[in-house]
Amino acid sequence: MDFAGINIVDINEEQPDYGRWLILGPPGGGKTTLAATIAELGKTLFIDLAGEKGTRSFRNAPHARRIDVVRPDSITALDDVFWALDKGDHDYKAVVIDSLTAAQKMTMRFLTGASETAVREIRQGTAPADQRTWGQALDVMTDMTVFWYGLADGNRRHPMHVVMTAQVKMIEDEINGGIRRQPDVQKGALSIVRATPDYIVYADVEENLDALNDETLPPTTHIVRFGVSPDYGTKARLPYDLRGKIPQVLGRRRPVTLGTLSRVLGIGGAPARKNAGKPATTNRNNDSKEQ
Repeated sequence: MDFAGINIVDINEEQPDYGRWLILGPPGGGKTTLAATIAELGKTLFIDLAGEKGTRSFRNAPHARRIDVVRPDSITALDDVFWALDKGDHDYKAVVIDSLTAAQKMTMRFLTGASETAVREIRQGTAPADQRTWGQALDVMTDMTVFWYGLADGNRRHPMHVVMTAQVKMIEDEINGGIRRQPDVQKGALSIVRATPDYIVYADVEENLDALNDETLPPTTHIVRFGVSPDYGTKARLPYDLRGKIPQVLGRRRPVTLGTLSRVLGIGGAPARKNAGKPATTNRNNDSKEQ
């Protein structure tokens, strides 16, 4: 049966999509380090945008040999990279964009006529961004998230895991109190930036309490907040059989990688994990336990 030529899709028979990830977190929280671990699943293109230079964080890592790094010097050059990947004539299994925040800044400089590679010429002055400029920037950010994440569609000729990072902005919750964390992009783009990825995780650092009694242990530990947390801006489109079985905080016992997470979650393009049908369980209300 079809509807005006539109066929019904059996979700159990269609090609599984690859991973769509967004990693949030403060400076030094481990976003880039975590993003690079997607290379455990195969050859990866790492797009290092202006102002980031976080590639030092994964230098000499076992998976670094599978990573090619490119540094587009303009938002239009980044667009050229997309079209090259969109053709599918490559052997990359994953792409990382570091970061959406940098892409937003490059976009605004491009639209206001400022150099994307040098300090603004202050003496000459530049026209301030107006409503039209912000509208154009919103179009760019919307297309960037929708179509870059579209590279993970399972029905493509060459689907890829797509990982993006973003700096985090702290917002005071005037209604409920406390602090909410959200991607540092323009306000109008927040909804599409959050809606498109399947998993939004928060990379952070916390005090290592075990180090209080053992000076040989590092004083801090890199952790990853997983699941759904309004305060940290995380989300997860979990398969039905894994709901309630993935810990809310990962990394306290052993380092987290996107390769391992992809296998546990059964994401397309990730080799199946042995005993994947028996994931570690945890109490939903206790985030001190982890996989």
